[in-house]
Amino acid sequence: MSHRVAVTGIGVVSSAGIGKEAYFKSCSRGLSGIKKCGLFPTEKLATDLFGEIDEGDFPPLCECPAGENRVKALMRPAVEEMMRDSEMDRAAIASYGPDLQLCFGTLVAISDGIAGYTARGKPAGWLEHVNDYLPWLRDFCGAEGGCWVSSAACAAGTTATGMAFDFIRNGLCRACIVGGADPLTESAAVGFHVLNALSGGMCNPYDEARDGINIGEGAAFFFFERLEDALRRHAYIYGEILGYGLTNDAYHITAPDPEGAAVARAMEDAVRDAGLNFSDVDHVNGHGTGTVINDQMELDAIDSASGGRKPSATSTKALIGHCMGASGALELAAVLLAIENEVYMPLPNLSHPVKTGVHIASRPYPCKIGIALSNSFAFAGNIASVLVGRYDG
Repeated sequence: MSHRVAVTGIGVVSSAGIGKEAYFKSCSRGLSGIKKCGLFPTEKLATDLFGEIDEGDFPPLCECPAGENRVKALMRPAVEEMMRDSEMDRAAIASYGPDLQLCFGTLVAISDGIAGYTARGKPAGWLEHVNDYLPWLRDFCGAEGGCWVSSAACAAGTTATGMAFDFIRNGLCRACIVGGADPLTESAAVGFHVLNALSGGMCNPYDEARDGINIGEGAAFFFFERLEDALRRHAYIYGEILGYGLTNDAYHITAPDPEGAAVARAMEDAVRDAGLNFSDVDHVNGHGTGTVINDQMELDAIDSASGGRKPSATSTKALIGHCMGASGALELAAVLLAIENEVYMPLPNLSHPVKTGVHIASRPYPCKIGIALSNSFAFAGNIASVLVGRYDG
């Protein structure tokens, strides 16, 4: 039996806002959370602008238990909000037993020094790995089923979404806690500096003058469940996960294939997985890093795959930076909230849009979105695309 998969809870921590309402308010108005970095020295980097969550923005960072590192400090309020929003406390989650799985996307398993900072940004003096985070997360929310992690680089959050979707629709469990989290680290900043991928100013996806990324941090978590269960308990439904596609362009360890064939195929697979056509897609939340090759390739792939239907496209990376393994989760939250509120999230720094058949804009406007794609691309050629739909009853 194939089950429909509903999203009934969202929790967000980002530089543009803490909590889903603040996050959506900032993003829908084009208010960026990218600012001067205070977490580590930036004198030798191409930029000092990052999507950092500092103590002034995020009081709970100051209130976390002594020694709790930044990853857990980011996850804690996002998971708490998701639980409140879905009306699921620890006891309710535990009552599912093995019928509730946990799917988590992150880069912490493969990044040096990811726990080298406490929540306050001070050196912690030890390293932790993903096998430390999953038991903590499992215990924190009360999950008793299986725990699964995706470390597919910057496609990790979107890949975790696809895993959870498969588990529920195929009857392997009734519900999933799904999310992604990654902290801002000096090692990531230095790495992208060495690759000449950092923007010299503010990230400007899909603009002719784009010159690179701003790195960000954050977390987003969701409660996925069978649609029939959501209806039975009268849960609020943000939307449905309809399908997903995974490909790999096998082109280069860090650079995307400029032809974009694997990107187009991932989007087409996600749409086909739902039994739909690309002409049904209203909107694409693009990977949109602001790098020269990525943006042109992605817009060309969307334009080519759309077959005459020209969807709107945007990128939240202009608002919160590139949040590494958490980016897919944060962008899924943006898509679901845009569908709910019927507002297109703008690109605030856009002045000279790339010439394309895809509609991109620098200002918000009302936009009823029925079907949307969210794309994530990553080093080693990893590509993931998830299809999301409005639930109209």
